[in-house]
Amino acid sequence: MVSTSPSPTHDAYTAARAAFAWADLRDQGWLRLAGRDRRDFLQRLSTNDFRRLAPGGGLPTVLCSATGRVIALLTVYAAEAVLWLRTPPGRAAALAGYFSRLIFWNDEVEVSDESGAVAQFGLFGPSSADLLAGLLGAGVADLPPYAWRDGEIAGVRLTVHRGGELEVAAWTLVASAASGDVLFTQLAQTAPQLTAGQVEVLRVERGIPAWGHELSDQVTPLEAGLRAAISDNKGCYTGQEVIARQLNYDKVTRRLVGLRLPADAPVMELAGAPVGGAGKRDGFIGTAVWSPALAGPIALAILPRDLSQPGTVAHIKHGDAEWAAEVAELPFTV
Repeated sequence: MVSTSPSPTHDAYTAARAAFAWADLRDQGWLRLAGRDRRDFLQRLSTNDFRRLAPGGGLPTVLCSATGRVIALLTVYAAEAVLWLRTPPGRAAALAGYFSRLIFWNDEVEVSDESGAVAQFGLFGPSSADLLAGLLGAGVADLPPYAWRDGEIAGVRLTVHRGGELEVAAWTLVASAASGDVLFTQLAQTAPQLTAGQVEVLRVERGIPAWGHELSDQVTPLEAGLRAAISDNKGCYTGQEVIARQLNYDKVTRRLVGLRLPADAPVMELAGAPVGGAGKRDGFIGTAVWSPALAGPIALAILPRDLSQPGTVAHIKHGDAEWAAEVAELPFTV
């Protein structure tokens, strides 16, 4: 066992920013794509280029509608004979059904929802690689973003997945559901556990959008800050014409931004509140939180481009009240 400093009783949020902490991510989904055509299938449905994805590697990608709106942000991992897909919480079954409806008669593709068969745990913080190396008995710093490898902790066989630009966790551990309690206990003895609310604060501070907040079927990937999940030079995919037009003709009319809110803003009530300026209300707040690191309330919002420059004042309307907020550069913190 590695050192228990900071102790499990230490504030987990502070530990995640200064050293390391962990969170239970068993609400996230886990899909399996198998069959000869699995790579080509995902290639034609989503924004990233899987021709360059080798076993042991991973990529973020976005499923889009025909009008270029977001259906889901996924993280895809390649094994020798399958692709594994991490999905947003509560979306795995619906996305498995979505994939199943799009398998052509001549596609050799099988999709299954394996969410109930796995346990997922996230590691957070600048020292989380050292924590993980101590647990595994082997270094992991050589893994590039989104790459993965096999490992073992406390007798539990698992896979270790490095995070990337569009993930909050620095590392994610995936084990069998039957081994989940053993891994939970080992992590609880080693580092402080983050609550879901604390993970949400870290997400907003990092400027990472999430489904049901900033991401929905009302925004495009480029509006929502998902540029890292989009390939410029792959072939056609669902929604590609809209995204290509936004890129090639500077047609991204809204952007993901940060907002610094006034101290009296009711952060728990502002999700979905309209935001605008000069008489317009063309934007909305996705998530608002109180940030201990910044000692104040902050939010992620999708705003019209003419309101998206840092320092711009935008106005939030909630009920009969209105607040002025300042647009901030993302990420708020790292």
